[in-house]
Amino acid sequence: MRLAGVWIADPATRFNFLRPVTPESSLLTRPSIGLLMLAIGLTVIMRGVTMWMLPTSFQADPDAYRAISVTIAESGVFGLTGAAGDPKPTAFRPPLYPWMISFVVFDGNLSRLGLGCFHLVLASLTSCCVFLVTRRLARQIDHADQDRWNDNRAWWGDRLGVIAAILVAVDPILLRQSTEVMTETLATTLTTAVIWLWCRWEADENHQTINSIVSPAGLGVLLALAYLCRPTFLVWAILLIAATVFKNRNRRGIVSAFVMGAIVTIAVIGWTTRNDRRFGHPIWATTHGGYTLLLANNDSFYRYLTDDSSRRTSFWQAWNADEFLNAYQHRYEGDPRSATFWKQEWTGQPSYAGATSEYDDDRLCYEAAVATIKRQPAVFVWSAVVRVARLWSPFPHDVSDRSKLITVAVACFYIAIYAAASTTMIRQRRIVFGSRWWAIWLLAFTLSGVHAVYWSNLRMRAPVVPAIAVVAVFCFKAGHRRARNR
Repeated sequence: MRLAGVWIADPATRFNFLRPVTPESSLLTRPSIGLLMLAIGLTVIMRGVTMWMLPTSFQADPDAYRAISVTIAESGVFGLTGAAGDPKPTAFRPPLYPWMISFVVFDGNLSRLGLGCFHLVLASLTSCCVFLVTRRLARQIDHADQDRWNDNRAWWGDRLGVIAAILVAVDPILLRQSTEVMTETLATTLTTAVIWLWCRWEADENHQTINSIVSPAGLGVLLALAYLCRPTFLVWAILLIAATVFKNRNRRGIVSAFVMGAIVTIAVIGWTTRNDRRFGHPIWATTHGGYTLLLANNDSFYRYLTDDSSRRTSFWQAWNADEFLNAYQHRYEGDPRSATFWKQEWTGQPSYAGATSEYDDDRLCYEAAVATIKRQPAVFVWSAVVRVARLWSPFPHDVSDRSKLITVAVACFYIAIYAAASTTMIRQRRIVFGSRWWAIWLLAFTLSGVHAVYWSNLRMRAPVVPAIAVVAVFCFKAGHRRARNR
């Protein structure tokens, strides 16, 4: 019943957990809450133990997020501190993650304990969203088969949610990245939250006017934060906004899309304006994109892909980038846009006498990458295939310092996940491609499209890993239903 605008549980059902609930009910019963707490607890234990056992946790700073966060904490400037101690503004990295971890910088040092706790909170939120998404999608699948929603089926949805959360808790990519000063943990939380809110919104069959604003506003905020965490997600945001208009070809769809788009646009304008004022150029992403494009499209990598000895192993063998990195360091001593630059054997200490601004350096990398693509368009197409294959490959790169046993174990884990997800897509093909699932598929499409052009590896699919786990667990649901029908 409703009292003063607040839903009050019926006294007759307050302590009766066996009472049937409607298919689209979002009510969490006490047993459901218990299972949710179990999922979160297991996640915290797995991530916490991994952080504690790995001696290198949070020590390296490969992407300069630690350095930027320290500069923010000490000077309030989003930038890097120079040798003389003066902060220099940068757009080398997106702003959200370093800004958030700057709150655990004490006495000029990023606290490992504080960062670990922050990552555990993010992992807990991810686990919660995975549980809720799985629970809601399980109801959709059951409701499509039978009209009656009973307590056994509700419990089965909760159990699937726990299984999905456990798969996310033990996922090798997410476990590893939870110990790094990198954006994967935050990005994964944001994408999973978007998927949960999208599913919740799409489950609203009453089409309430207020829900045409509130849910899209929440999605807009989450997508804006995702963009500020990784500019790649701007593509995902645009696709979801377009999907909103496509599905709801009416005033409701237009209003919802406008609300989402307006909030994301505010974030884009804010970051772009800041960069325009600092650097004199409207940088909407980062000044690191040129390097990642060049890393994926340079003569050294192209030679590796076309070499007969490495063609068959290019999908899982790691590319030795030493030749590229050596030439890249000498980019101010020649013209990296020309083929002769990459064929030359560079020796000695690199000279940075011709170094320009951060923006100009990024432009130079972009131009060098585009020049390589134009010189070898056929190889570019093949390289795109390789990059997408590496993005989704179940096999970690075979490198000398990695245990063969770990490589095989990780590969077996992902092969099993992919097999389960494929089973779900086949058995539930009439449901899993419906609008409630669009956020998942559009995220996978976004990552594939972006990393077909830019550099890719297994780590870069981290934001979609929880969604894959959600899809995978419904292979158990399909088997459960078939056994019951027999």
